[in-house]
Amino acid sequence: MEEQILKQYNKTGVSKEQVLLLNSLLKLPEEKLTPSARPRRIEALNEALKWEKGEDQEHRKITKLYFLGDFTIAIAKPGKEAAPDYKGCRHYTTHEKTNNPNDMNPQILKFGKKLDKDLTFEDMFEKIETLMRADLFGLELMGTLLFRAAFMLDHKKNNDGNWRYEPPKEVITVLEKRIPNITGIPIKVFIHFLEVLSLNEDVKVHTLGYTNLPQDYGRINTLLTFAQLIAVLLNRRSLSKFAGGFARPPSGMSPLPKTAIALGCFPLLSPKFSQA
Repeated sequence: MEEQILKQYNKTGVSKEQVLLLNSLLKLPEEKLTPSARPRRIEALNEALKWEKGEDQEHRKITKLYFLGDFTIAIAKPGKEAAPDYKGCRHYTTHEKTNNPNDMNPQILKFGKKLDKDLTFEDMFEKIETLMRADLFGLELMGTLLFRAAFMLDHKKNNDGNWRYEPPKEVITVLEKRIPNITGIPIKVFIHFLEVLSLNEDVKVHTLGYTNLPQDYGRINTLLTFAQLIAVLLNRRSLSKFAGGFARPPSGMSPLPKTAIALGCFPLLSPKFSQA
């Protein structure tokens, strides 16, 4: 099976040596993903809850998290869902319509200035959709990185003891050659933006009742939804499966299953691949 996959990669101009190197950096650990990710998620959540918050939407406080060339990925607090009169959230246990007082606004800054528009999920889906006419191996690498980011597998602690996303440089180098940017945003910047977006989702589910992140709600389901969209664009997952997922809980998400299905969509995640 692995040899067959290697031949398929070879047809796209990717050598066996490069595939095995990438697999060595991207293969999943031999452990249960959700439980092993939980301590890291909780520590990242607790840091985010402590970030400085402004008085209101007009006086947000900015925390800069990633510096990527001319771009910076930051969060601004409070986000729009934190407004006292906002009632677009639903508490998971009381079912009360409420706000999200810990909401943050993930931002992309260029030369220190915020890009004009806040990106909605629809905007991000649309941006990723444009890649179906781009390099398919690059698209696969992106999906593979997002799957791993869902479980914080490429996070490392910085000098302050806080978790930060550090995807393997060798993988990013290949990805940037294959897909330099996505609708004008460098691909590395876009992936880091999705990372911060997923952190805000963990903040949300914690605030609205799923304290201490016991399940996949939040970060995991958010990034696995993007991974599943990419699997659809690669023609490795049906559009009906993706669309049907939105009809089931959790609301607004259609995560890629954490099973052999994921390995079929993104073979470089396989722990046994390099044994071929």
